Amino acid sequence: MPDIELWNSFRKGDQEAFQRIYQIYAKDLLSYGYKVTSNVQLIEDSIHDLFIELWQHGNNLSETDSIKFYLFRSLRNKINNSQKKDLLFNSTDIDNACGNPDEFLIESHLIDLEEKEKMLKQLRCSYTMLSPRQQQALNLRFYNHFSNEEIARIMGINYQSACKFIYSGLKTLKETVRILSLLLIISDIV
Repeated sequence: MPDIELWNSFRKGDQEAFQRIYQIYAKDLLSYGYKVTSNVQLIEDSIHDLFIELWQHGNNLSETDSIKFYLFRSLRNKINNSQKKDLLFNSTDIDNACGNPDEFLIESHLIDLEEKEKMLKQLRCSYTMLSPRQQQALNLRFYNHFSNEEIARIMGINYQSACKFIYSGLKTLKETVRILSLLLIISDIV
């Protein structure tokens, strides 16, 4: 059954469609969750909560032509929101246990966030320096989750060229991250 039909059946309350969605995507969601965080309990809880919310609000959900994309995005948002709540909760626990806020932990966290933001900004800048074909191939691969074969067909090129665009784009971005990491380590030492 195509994604659109399966999703629409589920949205109409079809329990078998819901079970089918779970069977098809649960393992992929678990694997993807490991790329977002290493907290196994958080991943499992988030997937569990995601499917409960899907079932409870199925008839209110929007249409989608890619269930996988919808579920992956929802899981990532759920994990990120939980991590933010945990950070706030943990900092509140520290405040209550010590009687005053631990400014060092908060400041350290803010510095880490700032460094990550700098790295992301530089990575985005490096992405814009890639050739338009490299950008298109990476976008199709990592944002739209197309296979290399599909990318070749979409771009009207052969399979090897699609692989080359993806590989060379990733190589350039990896080099940027490596250089930035070294600069951050050097700045910490100095």
